[in-house]
Amino acid sequence: MPMKLSWDNLKISIAGARLSHLVQKDKIWDHGSMVELVKNIFYKIEKAKKQMNAEGTKRSLTVNANEQLKQLIAKTADRELFLRNAVVTEISIIKVNAQKNKNPDRFTVLIKGKRKTVESKSIQILASGDDADKYQHGIESFSEKWFFIRQGDWWLLDEMK
Repeated sequence: MPMKLSWDNLKISIAGARLSHLVQKDKIWDHGSMVELVKNIFYKIEKAKKQMNAEGTKRSLTVNANEQLKQLIAKTADRELFLRNAVVTEISIIKVNAQKNKNPDRFTVLIKGKRKTVESKSIQILASGDDADKYQHGIESFSEKWFFIRQGDWWLLDEMK
């Protein structure tokens, strides 16, 4: 059965080929370790959003990403849509860039997943737990692009889109 051709699949193939060459020179480019790191950071960020506190993620994020997370937490606090129990279904490395001139090593990943959503008429209703039928429950699929940069012998999340 032929594989469905898409830009994402092409990007994944190119990134995979580049990774297989880069890992021979430097173990930081190990595909499995990179995917595991992304998954761990994703769940740390989900926990931070749920607890509305970004402190536990500081060591995994650049200053830029940390500020972005704080803004995301602030927006979430004001929204009437609560996202729960996010689960990653796929992590694909779609771009890798080895260090050139003053630019550090970087890679881009596409994260796909699902999460439960609870929508309420107001935050106060949810907080008080009244009238469960006023909530609209559902499953939301999502995809995000994350950008990582290398600092020393470690990868840090630099941006989320």
